[in-house]
Amino acid sequence: MKNLKYQIQNGTGLLKFNRPEKYNAFNKELLTELRDLLQKERSNSGLKVLIITGEGKAFSSGVDLKTLTGLTSVEQARKFALLLENTSELIYNFNKPTIALINGIALGGGFGYATAADIRIMSETAKIGYPAVKLGAILPATCTMYLKALVGEGRTKDLLLTGRMIESREALEMGLVNYAVPEDQQENFAFKLAGQIMEAPALALEYTKKTVNFTTKREIEAAKLYAADNFAFLSQTEEWQKRIVKKITHKS
Repeated sequence: MKNLKYQIQNGTGLLKFNRPEKYNAFNKELLTELRDLLQKERSNSGLKVLIITGEGKAFSSGVDLKTLTGLTSVEQARKFALLLENTSELIYNFNKPTIALINGIALGGGFGYATAADIRIMSETAKIGYPAVKLGAILPATCTMYLKALVGEGRTKDLLLTGRMIESREALEMGLVNYAVPEDQQENFAFKLAGQIMEAPALALEYTKKTVNFTTKREIEAAKLYAADNFAFLSQTEEWQKRIVKKITHKS
């Protein structure tokens, strides 16, 4: 795999997004590799808990802006939106517990994938945010629903409509993450937590997840196609193209 790193140690899988030079931004290739790996690992009896993080200085900066500028039709944009949605659902509905290690920065759909995990461990120096609205874009419906389930409608609107960045203390206080620890202790903390989780039978863990996720999963099924259409519509607007090109130019 080019865009992912993956290994299993004593029943705990460590999966890393591996585009550090791009702050682990999601492109079609990374998302496809991630989708295929998650589908394959569902049946791996040697995997008990999955930890997800990013290589280098970021968890993920979200969707690669160059990928967005390459969406030249509504249908292309809709297909990409559904790939985003379906892959995040594979994390949310994964049949084994998942832990997200949020390092560096986590933005937009990148942090949205962390909210799809069951437990979030944030570095004390990390920052997270949802800047999609400032680009004239929209967060995937799945990620919106995960966020709403965690922090409620009011805080969800605050984070999405302002696009502001928040630090670990605020994220912890609002229940957006479960733990905030020094970055150099994150991985050890996660493996210890995975060990505690693995004290329970795998089937009990799976059905506990299904029970907790039931209501949100039903809401996602009702909204995701509608949201994909909205994403596709916005991708072809002049404002979207202008703001994303400006952002890419500014980065360069």
